[in-house]
Amino acid sequence: MCTRISIRFNSLPFLFLTSVMLMVFCSNCGKEVPEDAYFCPKCGVKTSKGKEAGVSAPVEDLKDAFSKMGEEIEKAFAIAGRELEKAFKRAREEIREATTREPVVCSHCGEKNSAYARFCYKCGKKLE
Repeated sequence: MCTRISIRFNSLPFLFLTSVMLMVFCSNCGKEVPEDAYFCPKCGVKTSKGKEAGVSAPVEDLKDAFSKMGEEIEKAFAIAGRELEKAFKRAREEIREATTREPVVCSHCGEKNSAYARFCYKCGKKLE
């Protein structure tokens, strides 16, 4: 006599057994992770599924962004450095010129005024 064995796939023991068999755990923290997860929801480590898919971690994206930002900042500082050198050179030349220029003599009172003065400091008349 043959006995017939029937398995009910929607029975609770079968569902429990299949869900236990499909559980995935994080290699870093041991937390249960959904089978299709690319990252552990607890610690953020990339799962083997994420590695297989070649998904980049947000941390990696941040590292790349900071690296690019660092390069741009270096370029900006180099440009700023060159501009400062030019400004200091111009300032030195202007100071040298201001200190070597002849004073202006007021035609009204005869007082010597700074080379860049527009009005006499003694009588207030416009210098020519």
